[in-house]
Amino acid sequence: MIQFVQTTFTRLPASVQGAIWMTLSAVFFAAQAGIVRYLAQDLHFIEISFFRAIFGIVVMLPWLIRVGSAALKTPHTRLYIGRGFLGTMAMYGWFGGLALVPLADATAISFTFPLFIALSGVIFLKEHAHLTRWIALAVGFAGTLIVIRPGFHEVNIGVFMVIGAGICIAGSAMILKICLHTDQPDTAALYQVVYMLPFALIAVLFVWEWPTWEQWFWGFMLGCLSTTAQRLYSRAFTTGDVGSIAPFDFTRLPFVIAIGFVVFSELPDVWTIIGGTVIFAASIFAGQTESRRSRKPDT
Repeated sequence: MIQFVQTTFTRLPASVQGAIWMTLSAVFFAAQAGIVRYLAQDLHFIEISFFRAIFGIVVMLPWLIRVGSAALKTPHTRLYIGRGFLGTMAMYGWFGGLALVPLADATAISFTFPLFIALSGVIFLKEHAHLTRWIALAVGFAGTLIVIRPGFHEVNIGVFMVIGAGICIAGSAMILKICLHTDQPDTAALYQVVYMLPFALIAVLFVWEWPTWEQWFWGFMLGCLSTTAQRLYSRAFTTGDVGSIAPFDFTRLPFVIAIGFVVFSELPDVWTIIGGTVIFAASIFAGQTESRRSRKPDT
C-alpha cells in the first residue's frame, strides 16, 4: 500500500507535489501554533522554546544516523552559531506572541516574514531592489496595519514580539542563503536546532518549572511538528515552482482559525482576514515577480 502511494505521488506533476508538501507544512505549522498557545496557559514561553530546541534535535537523530557524520562537515560553523542565536530570538518572539495574541492575528502578521526577508536581501546581500519589490513591501506592511489597527484597537506587546520574530527570521534567512552554497538543507536544519539549544538552555534556567507528564508529551509533539513542518516547507520549494506553490502557504490561516475556534473559542474579526489576505497577496506578488526575473536570461 505504501509503495503504491509513493509510486502514485511521484507520478504527479512537480507543481502538484509541491502544493501537497506546502499544504502539509501549513497543517503542521498550524498545529504547532495551537500547541504553543495551549502550553502557554501554564508554562513560560521560554520554557516552551526549550522543548522546541531539545526535541527538534531528537527528531533529526534518525536522519543523522542514516547519513552518518559526513553530513556534519561544514565551513560555516561561526555562521551557524549566529543563526542559532537569531533562531532562538525568533522563537522567543513567535512563541511569546502566540501566548499573548489570538492565533489568527499572529498568523496573519507572520505572513510579513517573507517581506522582511526580501528587505534584508536588499540591505545585507546588496540584491537589486526592483520597483515591484518596494511596492510589495509597502502593500504588505499596510496589510499589517490593517490587522493591528493602531489607534483603533488595543495593541499589546505580543504584536511587536511577532514582528520582532520576523526581523530575526530575515537575518537567519540571509545566513542560510550563504550556508546553502556548500551545505545540504538537512545539514542546515540540524545545525539550527543544535546551536539553538545552548541559548535556550541558558535562558530556561531562570524560568524553569518542572512540567507535568502531559506537558512533556506536548513539548515532544511541538519539537516533532516544528521540525517536520520546516522540512516539508523546504521540500515544497525544492519540488515545485515558487509561484505555483507559495499560495498554498495561505492555508495556514484557515487551519489556525479552525484550531482557535475549536480549542480556544477564538474567532478572528473581519479586519484580521482582510489584513492577512493583503499581506499574503503582497508576498505572493513579490515572490512571483522575483521568480520571473530569475528565469529571464541576462542581456
